[in-house]
Amino acid sequence: MSLYETLRSRAEVIDDNVRLSELVDRTVASGPHDRPIHLLEVDTVVSRYAEWLRHLPRVKPYYAIKCNDTEAVVETLTLLGAGYDCASQPELERVLSLGVPAERIIYAQPSKSVASLKFARDKRIRTVFDNEFELDKIAQHFPDAELLLRYRFDSGNTKINLGSKFGCEVTVEARQLLDRAHKMGMNVVGWCFNVGSMSYDAEVFYKAIQAGREISDYAASIGFRFRVLDLGGGFVGDKDDSIARYAHYINRGLDEFFPDKSLEVFAEPGRYLCAAAVTNVCVVQGKRYFRNASNWSSVESVGYYLNDGMYGTFYGAKYRGMVPKPIVWKSSAACGPVRQTKLFGPTCDGNDYFMDGVLLPELDPGDTLVFETEGAYASVHSCRFNGFHLPKVVPYVRRTVLELLKQISDAKMDTCVVDNLLLASEFLKNIGQKCEPLSFTG
Repeated sequence: MSLYETLRSRAEVIDDNVRLSELVDRTVASGPHDRPIHLLEVDTVVSRYAEWLRHLPRVKPYYAIKCNDTEAVVETLTLLGAGYDCASQPELERVLSLGVPAERIIYAQPSKSVASLKFARDKRIRTVFDNEFELDKIAQHFPDAELLLRYRFDSGNTKINLGSKFGCEVTVEARQLLDRAHKMGMNVVGWCFNVGSMSYDAEVFYKAIQAGREISDYAASIGFRFRVLDLGGGFVGDKDDSIARYAHYINRGLDEFFPDKSLEVFAEPGRYLCAAAVTNVCVVQGKRYFRNASNWSSVESVGYYLNDGMYGTFYGAKYRGMVPKPIVWKSSAACGPVRQTKLFGPTCDGNDYFMDGVLLPELDPGDTLVFETEGAYASVHSCRFNGFHLPKVVPYVRRTVLELLKQISDAKMDTCVVDNLLLASEFLKNIGQKCEPLSFTG
């Protein structure tokens, strides 16, 4: 069965005019659900991919599969021709099994196990290094690897800093590592960086590319000829955000510092491609009042026990500073007064809560809360603690988008090439942006 046929059998096909609010209504009406539901709009993944291609024509998207490895997401992006950023051997095996060629994969893990390094060697997959110990390991187990030097270039306005763990210092240390690699006869073909997860500073990409010019120049002075540039991740994926503001600085940086169009340039978007595609629908399973100790009849706040929590969708809300925006899926006329609210997950862990002090109209057991933009680093963090179910992913695809995917699938079978710019323009013309923000129904 082809990837298209697999996706077609997995996702429910809906008319183009079906709105997200209707999908939520349908989900609520089909309940009660013991497990949280992730409504996945394949259209949004396609639209975000097309927007990327339109704004960043020189930069190939290598999807960070760790962000959301749901079958429908991965199948869709593979059909569209995406490359992949992988961080482990199982991720490498997964994308290779889908037919993704090794030249469209980067093993972007700076600290690799020997077993996975040997696997990358057998499959001829490029990888990275950022210190002398990793370089020595690669020299022993994959000496003819094509390597990218990862340097540190942190955004000052990001949710998660990655430079504290990975990336060499951009001047002295980078030069020392290149000198060492050259003396060892290693094949360093380019560089990479990662500004951090969710960088709200778009200009940092321009500055990081400028730093890459200095590294490339030094590499050339000692005999290397860099031909691969990896711009990493860090792109925000909210519904009201666009890749255009990042593209402004990236395109400017590439034009100024790397005008050679023969260079291979890619980046590692994860959140940008999939975050807005998932809407989480969860149920209030229980409720309690927190009362004033000196006046027991006075309710200070209310707590709700949901069928989803930090062991499900909301790990990022608990530990990554991701503040979700709950939408009450109930008529305001049927709600109680607005109260200070605490949202608990379903487990017996007393630390399993992810919002406290939020103002919500009072709800009852059986009511529904909806959370948008939960497609990134949510289901991948879920686990079965206390035996609870993982979130259930329910994919939908609108007819026009499905037809587009079929055309792409047929073109691949005939020519093995997809005209990505044509894809972008045709998709935007035919279907437009389907990321519809939800609002309180009351």
